Amino acid sequence: MAAEPGKHEIRLRRTGGSGPNAQWQWEVLTEGRVLKKGTALGEEHKAYATARKVSEKLAKG
Repeated sequence: MAAEPGKHEIRLRRTGGSGPNAQWQWEVLTEGRVLKKGTALGEEHKAYATARKVSEKLAKG
């Protein structure tokens, strides 16, 4: 599945903890290549929001 121009795929992986102490590793990909990656602490929706903000900044240029 090829990504549309300007679209990024976000992957989340929990690396430890649970609930509000969960540790997440996120990656922003396009066409199967990692553009940016990082970590977040907290609940899943907060980690996803962090990755989404990075993805939006990358899309703007």
